[in-house]
Amino acid sequence: MTASRMHSAAMRVLEIGARLNEAPSDLLVRSAFARDLAVQIGLHEAMSLADIAHTLELSERGLIPVDAGRELLNALLALHEESGMFNASPERGDLYSNRETWLSERTPATGWLGLGRARREPVTTAFHLKSLATCVELVDALADSVQALTEVAAIHGHSVMPEYTYLQAAQPTTFGHYLLSFADPLLRSLSRARELHDRFNQCPAGIGASNGAPVPQQRAALATHLGFARPVRHCRDAMWLADLPIEALGVAVTVAVTLDRLAEDLMILATAEFGYVRFADRHSRASKVMPQKRNPFALAYVRAEANRLLGVQAALVAAARTPTGSMDNRLDAYAAVPDALTTAGTTARMVAEILRSMEFDLDRAGAALAGREVCAADLAVRLSLECRVDYRSAHRAVGRLVRDLDARDESLAKASPADLVAALEEAGRLSLAQAASLLRAALDLDACIEARSDLGGAAPREVSRMAEESHALAGAHRRWAEERGAAMQGARAALLAAARRFVAGAA
Repeated sequence: MTASRMHSAAMRVLEIGARLNEAPSDLLVRSAFARDLAVQIGLHEAMSLADIAHTLELSERGLIPVDAGRELLNALLALHEESGMFNASPERGDLYSNRETWLSERTPATGWLGLGRARREPVTTAFHLKSLATCVELVDALADSVQALTEVAAIHGHSVMPEYTYLQAAQPTTFGHYLLSFADPLLRSLSRARELHDRFNQCPAGIGASNGAPVPQQRAALATHLGFARPVRHCRDAMWLADLPIEALGVAVTVAVTLDRLAEDLMILATAEFGYVRFADRHSRASKVMPQKRNPFALAYVRAEANRLLGVQAALVAAARTPTGSMDNRLDAYAAVPDALTTAGTTARMVAEILRSMEFDLDRAGAALAGREVCAADLAVRLSLECRVDYRSAHRAVGRLVRDLDARDESLAKASPADLVAALEEAGRLSLAQAASLLRAALDLDACIEARSDLGGAAPREVSRMAEESHALAGAHRRWAEERGAAMQGARAALLAAARRFVAGAA
């Protein structure tokens, strides 16, 4: 591409004829410039706010001449409010250069836009604003998924099913207790998302290039204009903040993997071989070859996004391994971080939808418990307490009992008192009456569940208590998200109103 083919405003913005003698090559435009613009374009609205706050603050203090400040703010407001007129092109460079070219075509006052700052400052400020918004959305989405879990868990506090370890039936539990095992990991992710929000809630504006602006600026005022809690403390740190994208992907990946673990389980429990759960048709997809199939596509989506985010996380961590002051570690983060946080929120909402509409088949789950092998540990515990023998001895006795029953092709449900006495291998240790009583109690599924009544156990009353507590905690997080979102919108509205007043010449 030659300089003659470029618009004069774009040539000035790209410093063609100043520091540079040549226009960017076509290959550079199609590759690096296009990629740079693509990852930044989502920051356009937030960058408008950063530019408006910067111009307003300097204009109000007379560092930008009043008339020029009004002209520039008027153009910035038009660019912000009529973004449909803005068509970015890689020929004009990155997002900042595209915006500067658009403004330059409308007012010569655009030359004041870069006073006291590098292009990285508005880009980084916009990145923080965008990340703040996605953190708030993630908190609300995670809270919704926790509330869905607790609502469904409360319904199924008495729905008995096998607990699985190594994908083998292990002990009796309830579907409600199983589901609640995912509530606390998501609540921990909620805390992480809010902590991440607090770290992004620091304003990089007003820092100059990296060591402070030679133009005296009011960084605290800029932070207030933009709705941040405070400025980033150190100017050079503010320009890069390379650890925050890594932390953000860590939060997103943790959420995605937690949700995927649930999705993987549910995908198994929904198979014909298990058949404990059934998903709504709106979360399934029909096979184009096998007419009998209802594929759980929504769950496959959750898994796929978890896999993708793992790769994105690795890429951002690798990109951060550069000398300090290098842009390499930020090229992908501008798009990857908001996308990752948004994806984590979307998958959380998807899981919430799936949970609220799926059905649990009590009969199928009950059939899986018919042999009572899942009660073996309960029998060993009761045997230990009744006979006052150590648990290892009781464990070995029940193990022998199950082995002997297996040899006869029988289940634990078919065990007789005589079988249990024989398994002890010590005459007189247990009477037939005691053995009969132990077998009745240990093989009673409801009794097994009720026995687990301590904190965090599967007893229905404890499941109900945990569900209520987790639901309330999630509700508090949702209220925070609503209040924080309203505060951010309020700060944005106040900034735009102040800019309009300045343009109008009002005090």
